[in-house]
Amino acid sequence: CIAKFGMQDPPSLTDPLFRAIAADNLKTVRLARHRQEHGPPFAEKCEAACVRAQEAGLVEPEMFEEKRRTLTCGASLEVWVAGAVQGATSRDRVKIDLGLQVGNVGGYEGTHIVALHPRPLARKQLVLLPQRLVQEVDASPRRGALTSAGSSELQDPFSPEGSSNAEVVGRSPVAAAGPETGRALEVPIRDFRGEPKEDLGLMDFTAAMEVLNGVGGVATWMGLRAGAEFRQPLDTHLQVLSYPLHSQGEDCPLRYPLELLFESALRDGVQQLKVFPFKHSFSALPIREGTPEEKRKQPNVLGQAAFDAYEAAKATFGEGSCSIAFTTSWFAMLPLEPPAEGSAPGEAWLQLPPPHPVALCGIVVAPSLQRGFPETAGLEVGSSTGKLVSTRALEEGIPEGTPEFEAASREVRIAARILGCPAELMGVWAKV
Repeated sequence: CIAKFGMQDPPSLTDPLFRAIAADNLKTVRLARHRQEHGPPFAEKCEAACVRAQEAGLVEPEMFEEKRRTLTCGASLEVWVAGAVQGATSRDRVKIDLGLQVGNVGGYEGTHIVALHPRPLARKQLVLLPQRLVQEVDASPRRGALTSAGSSELQDPFSPEGSSNAEVVGRSPVAAAGPETGRALEVPIRDFRGEPKEDLGLMDFTAAMEVLNGVGGVATWMGLRAGAEFRQPLDTHLQVLSYPLHSQGEDCPLRYPLELLFESALRDGVQQLKVFPFKHSFSALPIREGTPEEKRKQPNVLGQAAFDAYEAAKATFGEGSCSIAFTTSWFAMLPLEPPAEGSAPGEAWLQLPPPHPVALCGIVVAPSLQRGFPETAGLEVGSSTGKLVSTRALEEGIPEGTPEFEAASREVRIAARILGCPAELMGVWAKV
């Protein structure tokens, strides 16, 4: 032993040090075998897919005109001002390049396809697509299908000029990644308003927890039962936005703006947060009693807890429209009350729709607003009504039933200063 290993008295097989070394070696061997059989961990797959998609030009991060940070009730909230809202959309499906696909989650069945969002709010914004809704299709342009420029390039899925069945892959023509396969994933909307079965179920939450365990982040979803549809098809599906989610730079220790507030609320058992002056729910994930400690972080256990929290929130607020956000430790819901399509409030809905549900963790994405009358005349919207979203009829006190009322009630007036009031932005369409 001295000649071969430089040790006079090597440890015996029963020595604790020897056993610890053997256990580490066995773990390394098992991990190598698992990787060989099942591939790299999900986080590694996700990062590799993100790098490939960026290099291929398949993703184009959302551009923000401005990012504001405000303090509300002692908590930090951010407003990210994007471009103008495109208005109502009739698009019912979209094609995305296979280069955006990360992999499958949801147990052995692989119930969901995970794909990168082509226009992400954060670096890695993942979309969870139920396998039963998605199909692989030809990504080639249809013969004779030309863009407005007269070329045969595929149209942009996020362009208002695109048709309801625009042949689009990612954020670039199919030439960016398609020549190898010529294939794409066709993704329809998740028809929550038309099909009761399209409500989120246990498998959706379990798949989301598998992703959250792998990459970390916040899962979000908005379900609309009414109101004009303003979202693109991908945004009707469950999503995961990976950390960090804030604009304060790499030196900030927070993962999202409301992290400290949420941790305090979880410790104290608080279910109503002062930072949100509207109906909402917030709670720790209700892990079922008797669950062994070693199983409490498994996707099926966490998925069941999130599903139970979702069902409890619906029992409180009803089966209507809502925004939700959740992690592996908490669940939050904001019940929404969309206006009827074609109604006077519906005009305001299209100009200032409810923000992306990531607002529930402190990032309020809002469209840019141009100052109009009376602000251009030095007057404030809401000076007489106290409302930041109003109409000319309300502001000028035009009585209902008068000849001018109908037209005046459809002239939406939105105070530009609402962009500095993130909680008010979130509460515009909150259920009363």
